[in-house]
Amino acid sequence: MWYGPVPCANEYVEVERSMIALLPKQNLGIAATLLAVMLVLAGATCDPEERQEPLLIGQLNALSGSLVYASPSLRNAAVLAADHVNRAGGIAGAPVVLISRDTGANVDQGIAAARALVDVESVTSILGARNSSVTIAVAEEVTVPKRRLQVSSTSSSPRISGLPDDDFLFRTTVSDAAQGGVLARLAREQGYKTAGVMYLNNAYGEGLTNQFATTFTELGGTITGKVPHEDSQPTFKSELEKATAGDPDVLVAISYPGQAEVYLREALAGGYADTFLFVDAIKSSEMIAAVGWEVLEGTLGTAAGSPPTTQSRAFTADYFDTYGGEQPTHAFIAHTYDAVALIALAAAKAGTTTDSAAIRDALRDVANPPGEVVGPGVAGIRRALALIAAGQAINYEGAAGPVDFDENGDVIGPIEIWKVEEGQIKSTGRFETP
Repeated sequence: MWYGPVPCANEYVEVERSMIALLPKQNLGIAATLLAVMLVLAGATCDPEERQEPLLIGQLNALSGSLVYASPSLRNAAVLAADHVNRAGGIAGAPVVLISRDTGANVDQGIAAARALVDVESVTSILGARNSSVTIAVAEEVTVPKRRLQVSSTSSSPRISGLPDDDFLFRTTVSDAAQGGVLARLAREQGYKTAGVMYLNNAYGEGLTNQFATTFTELGGTITGKVPHEDSQPTFKSELEKATAGDPDVLVAISYPGQAEVYLREALAGGYADTFLFVDAIKSSEMIAAVGWEVLEGTLGTAAGSPPTTQSRAFTADYFDTYGGEQPTHAFIAHTYDAVALIALAAAKAGTTTDSAAIRDALRDVANPPGEVVGPGVAGIRRALALIAAGQAINYEGAAGPVDFDENGDVIGPIEIWKVEEGQIKSTGRFETP
């Protein structure tokens, strides 16, 4: 939300302009909190022994490139979580500071952004990255060697589960080992006997495609073609011809919105396909609007999601009120909020805002049972912080549902089946847990 040194003498706090630009003009709640945090810090002591350092969290987001569609909403969710922690009192009075950097959904740019966050901004932990390939590369090149906690709210590749990460890599969304199976069963339920697949040639696309193909085949279906594509292409007609050879019953789109928008238009205009299945990455109202709500009416998709709970309803209401009526329909918005909240609660549990390994070690303590169930929102986080201060156990159940980390830093949760209906992305009310 803001970044810079704790003000002391001639030092100052700089408000991150890109964050402030996101704030709705009709809602000044977060802006007021920013000002309050700055004023508190402005009066902070210059004595290092008495001063509590802020909790610095770096967010690796894709603010450009083929994943840009949902990224502002994900940044909003992270800002909202930091705001709630700060309004609840912060970490022993110290604020959460969110610093956002753009990866462009590109591995090299992502590594450079992560290095800047760690080496220049001195963040204690990293939220992200936005896509699995960047998350894996950042873990291997930056966060694991430098012993920094990394929590991704959006990276779902099965490869992440077995990554040698010294327990520094976690995620708040479920692996595509789950989504791929649910997607395959959904395809068979719809009566599709044959399927062609267009997928992005990276860890996310490969992992989800392979799991879908394995399960679909086990259920009696036939894969007519699995065709990879690159991140940036002017046309996908060659790949479409291969993926739709043999006239499959359905074309499964496992890509990012910027790519899917192009080849879905080409598929429809060229008569390659008119029946599709979608996945989490292209659960994007902007992309669907660009292709056409009417032509995609009735299309089904899958994404990590949980049935409505008290916690999820509270988060949705807070998000809606804060951002001027924007409904959190993109995948992973709630998971992003939960990731920031859990890093902050783990810091409170560990009693530090600067020791990343200690925060890592406390993450399961605040996320998993046993303990009093606490949830999102200012009141929920305030209660959680009070229990932690009193030495009592908590079990955070978040905006996206329970967040119980296993030994790999993974969570197990349901997959939501969603649909395109009447100009909106809607839940079907079905949540499947493999």
